[in-house]
Amino acid sequence: IALLLGNSVNLRASVTGPVPSDGDGPASQACPMCCQGSAAIPGIPGLPGSLGQPGSKGDPGQKGDIGQSGPMGERGAAGPQGDEGIGQPGKIGPRGVPGAVGSTGKTGVKGQKGEPGEAPDDSNQRVAFTVVRTSDSDASTSLDTRLPFQATETLLPGTSFDLETGTFTCGVPGTYVFMFSVRKHSSSSGLYVYLRKNGDAVVAGASTDSSHNDQVSGSAVVVLQRGDTMYLTMLGGAYSSSYHWTSFSGFLLYPE
Repeated sequence: IALLLGNSVNLRASVTGPVPSDGDGPASQACPMCCQGSAAIPGIPGLPGSLGQPGSKGDPGQKGDIGQSGPMGERGAAGPQGDEGIGQPGKIGPRGVPGAVGSTGKTGVKGQKGEPGEAPDDSNQRVAFTVVRTSDSDASTSLDTRLPFQATETLLPGTSFDLETGTFTCGVPGTYVFMFSVRKHSSSSGLYVYLRKNGDAVVAGASTDSSHNDQVSGSAVVVLQRGDTMYLTMLGGAYSSSYHWTSFSGFLLYPE
């Protein structure tokens, strides 16, 4: 190192020596021999300088203008369909206005309910009958055969009696008295007579003497309602003539 430094000093002394002048100053051109020496070895790098102080923050710049909108991009492809959801049932809507009735199905306006009718006053009603057979004879082989009649001896107004079927129909509810008398034909081995209410036997009479014209009779007090029926049925042979051997009577004892 000392050798190198010595050479460097000598070189610097030879270069900094006096230079001949051309009249106006130092010579315009140095001696080529003096200026073209061998290259020196670079010196040792100096130590790094101290860290400088940070600079102050500059003022913020102004906000630039908003740029123009870019062109609209193409529509993306449709995604896959989602699962079907389970929704809540909707609310029931209001009831619609009733439609008009067609011409063929139009019905009239319903009338007002009428006042209740008054029950008939039966307190002064009178009911009575007597019916007879005037001729011929009747024969029956069934207890359900009705005994018909041919004439009325008594039939008060409002009394309902059917001669052909021998049936009395009650028109005034109340308590009634009924009586019958039927003559047995002499040729008949027997005669059975039943007084029936709506088909049920109330009382009965009979004769089984085949050698005589016996009289079979009976009577009963019966409570009837409106529409009830009373009649006679017979089994055997019955006889009658203009003397009215066979008869059936009834009357209202007192109304209900």
